[in-house]
Amino acid sequence: MATATPSNYKASDIEVLEGLEAVRRRPSMYIGGVDHRGLHHLLWEVIDNSVDEFLAGHADTIKVTLHKDGEALTVGDNGRGIPVDKHPKYKKSALEVILTTLHAGGKFSDKNYARSGGLHGVGSSVVNALSSEMVATVHRDGFEWVQRYKRGRPTTPVKKSKPFKGHGTIIYFRPDDEIFRRIAFSTDTIRQHLEDISYIHAGLKIRFTDEAKNETEEFHQPEGIKAYIEKLTKDEKKKPVHDVIFSTEKDDGQVKTELVLRWTEATDEQIRSYVNGIRTHAGGTHLNGVRSGILKAVKNYMDVHNVKPKGVNISAEDIREGMLGVVSVFHGDPMFQGQTKEKLNNPEVSGFVEGIVRPLLENWLNQNPSIADAVVGRIVLAARARMASRDAQKEVRRKSVTNRKSTLPGKLLDCRSNKPEESELFLVEGLSAGGTAAMGRDSRIQAVLPLRGKVLNTESLAISKIMGNQEIKDLVETLGTGIGPNFEIMNLRYNRIILL
Repeated sequence: MATATPSNYKASDIEVLEGLEAVRRRPSMYIGGVDHRGLHHLLWEVIDNSVDEFLAGHADTIKVTLHKDGEALTVGDNGRGIPVDKHPKYKKSALEVILTTLHAGGKFSDKNYARSGGLHGVGSSVVNALSSEMVATVHRDGFEWVQRYKRGRPTTPVKKSKPFKGHGTIIYFRPDDEIFRRIAFSTDTIRQHLEDISYIHAGLKIRFTDEAKNETEEFHQPEGIKAYIEKLTKDEKKKPVHDVIFSTEKDDGQVKTELVLRWTEATDEQIRSYVNGIRTHAGGTHLNGVRSGILKAVKNYMDVHNVKPKGVNISAEDIREGMLGVVSVFHGDPMFQGQTKEKLNNPEVSGFVEGIVRPLLENWLNQNPSIADAVVGRIVLAARARMASRDAQKEVRRKSVTNRKSTLPGKLLDCRSNKPEESELFLVEGLSAGGTAAMGRDSRIQAVLPLRGKVLNTESLAISKIMGNQEIKDLVETLGTGIGPNFEIMNLRYNRIILL
């Protein structure tokens, strides 16, 4: 029942949150949470701004420093430097406007940034709002300019510090312990993120310094995502079905698409997706376009070349099984789902990406018959395994509780309880041991299944062959979970399984 609120709701009850107070009041709306993930999202926002300078062609190096206490960071680049002259409307430094005002920046049109990861214009100001301390240092127009902030508010004006020949922006920030539950940046998380960025942005140099360990590491990948997929293949310990990867890149001015792809012997599908250098963990329309393009290209190739065996039905899951890839899309006007940018929502991107992938992948298969044979063989194998698993599942699927006794092995001495949380299954060797166990059991909650001592060695055998063995078939039917891809732990009939 909802709690009643005062009925005299009036104008004076309306709150107007000035400046960045809304961010401090509801931080999860902007960074997804105040946990470990939200904490690191602050760093990603600052880094994204430096990456945007690289994308605009004005920077080639980003430096990230995790300070000794592990609670503060500095991010610097050699880009143009945030403007420090007075804003014509707000009559104060553009630097201060950008860092203290939501939706302020140069990324809402293509005048300064053709493609940007920081489209929302809230990244830097949100970091400022959620930091107990921030220092912005700008190298521009022959001088160094500095301004300090505390919880989103300036504590000093923008000061011209000293002459300086270089150019760029340096942001130091310390997340606010009034906002975050625990402030402890992970070097592994940061390192992995920076390494990923270096693969997505070929040619970008990133230096990461961990002051606590007095270590500096540089990430620089001139080969970009082509090198990335080789790294993923090795790190994930996946065995490729073919050595030569499928690779394509196309830019029509509005959307640039890069894709690398290969099939492996793994049973899962893994395609990492990025938009303007930002990892889209929830995928989106760009990933949908890739999947659709692959599906149509492979199906058309198999139909044209008549390579699908009789009696084998190929599904989308069969084609995607074992796929490993990276897709990176750069868009002039990306529509993300939320400020945390987990998913791309631009509807036109799906068809655009599919239109690139489908003809190029099909042509690649036609030009590389040995690779095509390997890919088709992998897909057919997946289809046959799925069909065999489906048949096995049908064979062992348990019926409803009311008639389950008729589907269970005849030699199973089942318990009376239908509650898995209190039921136990004793596996014993031979009928003799089964009889002894039956005499000493609590028949309400304890079941006994006698098995022969020597069980089939199932290594390298097909599921259909395995299920042909009576002992294993009895065990699978008794447990009720099914096997292979259709294994479902929630169907387990006994929460404790005991070997005697």
